[in-house]
Amino acid sequence: MKRSFQAIFWPTFIELLFFMLMGTIDTFMLSHFSDFAVGSVGNANTIIQMFAVLLLVVANGVAVLVSQYLGAKKDHIAHRVIGNGLILNLLVGAIIASLLVFFAPVLLRLVKTEAVLFQGSLDYLQVVGISLFFVAISNVMTGSLRSYGHARYITYVVVVGNILNIIGNAILINGYLGFPRLGILGAAISTLIVRFFMLSAYLFLLYKVIGLRPKHLRIDIQTTKQVLQIGLPSALEVWTYTLMQGIVLSMINQLGPEYTTARTYINTILTYIYIFSLAFAAANAVMTGYYIGERNFNKAHQETLKTAFRSFLVVLSMTLIVNLTSGLILSFFTQNEVIVKTVRTVLWVAIILEFSRSLNLIFIQALRSAGDTTFPLVMAILSMLGVAATMAYVLGIHLGLGLLGIYIAYAMDELLRGILMLTRWQSRKWEHKSKYIENTV
Repeated sequence: MKRSFQAIFWPTFIELLFFMLMGTIDTFMLSHFSDFAVGSVGNANTIIQMFAVLLLVVANGVAVLVSQYLGAKKDHIAHRVIGNGLILNLLVGAIIASLLVFFAPVLLRLVKTEAVLFQGSLDYLQVVGISLFFVAISNVMTGSLRSYGHARYITYVVVVGNILNIIGNAILINGYLGFPRLGILGAAISTLIVRFFMLSAYLFLLYKVIGLRPKHLRIDIQTTKQVLQIGLPSALEVWTYTLMQGIVLSMINQLGPEYTTARTYINTILTYIYIFSLAFAAANAVMTGYYIGERNFNKAHQETLKTAFRSFLVVLSMTLIVNLTSGLILSFFTQNEVIVKTVRTVLWVAIILEFSRSLNLIFIQALRSAGDTTFPLVMAILSMLGVAATMAYVLGIHLGLGLLGIYIAYAMDELLRGILMLTRWQSRKWEHKSKYIENTV
């Protein structure tokens, strides 16, 4: 198996690119159906993300442990961790999917969804909510494949999934080939079908490439404890982020449906900068896990600092390019002057936002791979709720800066946490968080 940064980074980047592209295709196709359809999907996706991050409790724990045990040359324990994780997330996925289907109307009212967006958001939330059962199992499998150095296989699956999603969207949104014109519901059904296909492909890869067998699918109490000790704090950290997003979304919804739609376009554009940070962070996290398993702490420390610098250069360049071409980019989505002006203004704040987010992601992921998960969680809760949500209200609502003020608040939060995570990494307190590796047989 290939254990180099480049061998993990490029397949991970392509995987993320095409995964994000799937959401952009939904947005692009629905923008020709209706601007408000885009806002409906944006509302539903915020709620979906709030629950989807709970699937990361197990998936993150599994990915970190597999990397560490492979670095320690304990492959048999890595198999045990994967099998344990699959059963755990199967149960979690079933519970979360059920909650989203049955409580969708209540959740949409909690974020103050406008009447004009409500039915579309409800249709999308209930159908895509079902797909989280498939995503739960897939998350464990993709994390395992990446830890084994087989990220390129994930890329193949995601590329094919995108092609199927384009075809499914075209047919079901617009009513081609004799199908009814379903609009938002069609995009949701297409997503559900594609995620089932991707799950089936990952199951096959896990069997053929990693060699996982039915005998590995069993619950082990000690392994479960290790998975939860690593995965629970990191997932709670991400859940705090999505909770903050839900709180802020309720503020944005009060500004009107055009601003809700503008937010969706902003986030869609920024994902193509965000994926560079995610790919750098994900590849570095796997390599850090290997180095921790080998007990090579100096290498883990130095390589993470190098990754942060490379990510800074790439993200800064991409943010400037996006701002200089934002008018052209938006012309593909909408002609609404209020939406276009709002998005173009906010994107300049992204220069600070995305650089800070890159710094934050890389050091947080590295700390998780070293087993240091409590500090990032505590800082996340304090900063996201104390800085991001509070300042979003002060700047966006109280001072009347609207969406611009809200994104300034996001940037303040990411910058603060980025500095704190860098400081934690430099302290090297994380070196003592993975002693269980030597004691596990």
